[in-house]
Amino acid sequence: MKKLIKISGEEKKKQKIQPPPTKIIFEYPSSNTEEFIKKLYEEMGLQELSNGIECMEKEVESTFSKNLDFYIKEEALKKMVLHCYEMAKERKEAMGFLIGDVKYWDREYSVVYDIATTSLDASPFYVRFDREAFENLFDKLDEIEYEYILIGWYHSHLGYTSFMSSIDLETQKKYFNQPFHAAIVLDPIAKDMKAFRLMNGDCVEIPFAIFK
Repeated sequence: MKKLIKISGEEKKKQKIQPPPTKIIFEYPSSNTEEFIKKLYEEMGLQELSNGIECMEKEVESTFSKNLDFYIKEEALKKMVLHCYEMAKERKEAMGFLIGDVKYWDREYSVVYDIATTSLDASPFYVRFDREAFENLFDKLDEIEYEYILIGWYHSHLGYTSFMSSIDLETQKKYFNQPFHAAIVLDPIAKDMKAFRLMNGDCVEIPFAIFK
């Protein structure tokens, strides 16, 4: 079960007109995700994980969008990968917020610059923020020195690849239902990662690019 805090009252910002990032080091789906994450593991000194659990979640039906409008900074990805990796060693799912901005160039696109997370109530089958850790999470958000937008959220799977379950989709519809919001599902055991959005209420897998 994925359970987040309620997000409300977010102010509408004036959209920035700026070209998307150009120093792309990986682009999905044109490149192999497993090979890329394996290379990240080598760079970060991480050993490959094994012993995934049997899938307890049912994948929801999704379509695929061909438009690339979701970019993730390499440093943010590494933090996300490390968090999911460390939690997987304890056989627990990970979760956190995607921190970034929404800009415009030909069309609207989202950029993830960082992540934010805190203590979790987690198991191999569900994850949520620890109720007593919300203050710590808000403190981390307050420490961000630039004006930011919550671009969405991420969570991990333990060996059964990356997809959105019905509970994940419910979370997306309840808390992250704006056109720019995204959900990243990362599997540190299978070395798989996918991103999703809501479009007209339906779950849509989206391309993404990693940049320096």
